[in-house]
Amino acid sequence: MRFLIAPTVLMLAVSVGAAGPCAAQDSIALARTGTAAIEDQRFGDALEAFTKAAALKPGDASLCFGAGVAALMLGQNDLAQARFECALARKPNYLPAAEWLGDLHYRAGRLDEAISIYETARQRSPGGRDLQAQLAIWRKERELQRRFQEVRTEHFTALFEVPSDEPLAREVVERLEAAYWRVGNTLGVYPSQPIIVVLYTREQFGDITKLAAWSAAAYDGRIRVPLAGALEQRDELDRVLSHEFVHAVVAMVGGRTVPAWVNEGLATVLEPAGSKDAEATLARTDVRPGLSKLHRSFVGFSRRDAEIAYASAARAVRRLIEHRGATAVVALLEDLARGAPFASAFHQRIAMRYEDFAALVARD
Repeated sequence: MRFLIAPTVLMLAVSVGAAGPCAAQDSIALARTGTAAIEDQRFGDALEAFTKAAALKPGDASLCFGAGVAALMLGQNDLAQARFECALARKPNYLPAAEWLGDLHYRAGRLDEAISIYETARQRSPGGRDLQAQLAIWRKERELQRRFQEVRTEHFTALFEVPSDEPLAREVVERLEAAYWRVGNTLGVYPSQPIIVVLYTREQFGDITKLAAWSAAAYDGRIRVPLAGALEQRDELDRVLSHEFVHAVVAMVGGRTVPAWVNEGLATVLEPAGSKDAEATLARTDVRPGLSKLHRSFVGFSRRDAEIAYASAARAVRRLIEHRGATAVVALLEDLARGAPFASAFHQRIAMRYEDFAALVARD
């Protein structure tokens, strides 16, 4: 997670500048408060501190950048974009702001804008040449997408490359529409913005996502699905599409600070068949990773470790829903998007201390 390097960048960038001595000292203190909040993943506090600091020193690009990082992690993309653009307006060669802004555009599906930001940064910043590898990947993806066609429904747009895949693309969006209403009925959440799903060959999927071979699909602002064997395994297609749609819902409701076990567990529990496969996985092993080990993405895990992690996450989320209901889980996500620390939001919404719940799940 690249936000881990942000505190160092921010503290190096904060300087007294042209503001009066009192304002400068106040802005530095606020920047340090914001930096500490980012380190602790208290992004609501960080956003407040950097916003106040930027008001005191409006010419300081690093303070705009700090506010942008915090806003992005809270899922406030429009505000994050404005803050990153503010940083670049004040310091055009500010590489971290360009990187984060480019990534924001990419995850929003604005590939041309992402490439343009990176190309400009490569020319303006001494460290910009390090962007070349990512630029090459994005340019390859753009060239591929220029060949894509699309089909639309009310809530989804499917992109596909060859005309013979159109029937599958139509089936994909129809199945996603079914998932939209089924999941919405459970969570009480119905995304209003259209969601893009991109259909790839297995080779294209690997080239674009760089994920482990065991990955069945991905969500990074778009749902990305390899086509191999999709029509022959319709139940598996339903499972994968539903799982990735729930990730889209979690991102929209909870921002980017939701622990992986909550995100993956909810996506697994809300698959059409529920968590039966997860329970079968746990029945075959005595391994029980603690929830504290499942806060970050599972993408670097081996296939076996990933299966256990997904199953453990699903059991934990099922316990949450049994204890407090799906609406409490949604309320927890909403609290995280407002910047609440996870442990305190968990305690308030689940009516149990997080460490007690983790210990309970460990004994299952």
